[in-house]
Amino acid sequence: MKTVPIAADVRSEFSSGSVGRHPNRGGGFTLIELLVVIAIIGILASMLLPALSTAKGKGQAALCQNNVKQFMLATTIYSQDFMDFLPEPNWNSPWVAAGWLYDATPGSVPNMNAAPYLTNPELAYKSGLLFSYMNSAIAIYKCPAERANQIASYNSRAQRLSSFLMNGAVCGYGAIGGRSYRTHDFKSDDIIFWQALETNPGDWNDGSSSPLEGITKAHNQGTTVGSVGGNIEHISTVAFAAEAANPAKNRLFCSPNTANGR
Repeated sequence: MKTVPIAADVRSEFSSGSVGRHPNRGGGFTLIELLVVIAIIGILASMLLPALSTAKGKGQAALCQNNVKQFMLATTIYSQDFMDFLPEPNWNSPWVAAGWLYDATPGSVPNMNAAPYLTNPELAYKSGLLFSYMNSAIAIYKCPAERANQIASYNSRAQRLSSFLMNGAVCGYGAIGGRSYRTHDFKSDDIIFWQALETNPGDWNDGSSSPLEGITKAHNQGTTVGSVGGNIEHISTVAFAAEAANPAKNRLFCSPNTANGR
């Protein structure tokens, strides 16, 4: 059999194992292609991140809304069990009674950084009047949008049990301290529960608040509040401030037995 000679360049292709390859083109991206990919990723990220942030904020607001609903349900059941009386709102002085959030009879807010609460925080919550109505869920007491480690004033708070406060109107802003009014002393849509402004340590000296101390900024334009009748609603920070500034008796300044609700 006659052997057909193979051209030198063909033999070179076989011997180098490079049949079908293009030796002048590498397998990676060119610099321009890489820069284009990076630019596209940057554009997509700038479009998606705000949407993801908005979705996260809405999810946190929904959880917070559910928390307030649970508290108002607990408050309603409590008042039914105790002759229509609302739970004492933990208005600081006099320190003579258990309130909705904690037992104030020892003379102060439970110190969560000291024994026995440091190792067993549930003990502080158990002393409050509403705990047994809350399915023993401590997480309900905190808003998921409130990041304690990002609030410079957090460690200055006396009360760190809850993101929420009760309206001091429930005890006449101290006029009947140690006691509370009945639900029928109020209008059903009077607001008695909200998430407080997180940046002022003075708002957190106890478990209640004055409407002039404002509401949270964690939910941007407003938050969920609870009324005497057990209902919840969203209220904007602007609307809350306007209601609180009204000199007449209103849904926030709703203390019974006074002409201006204060």
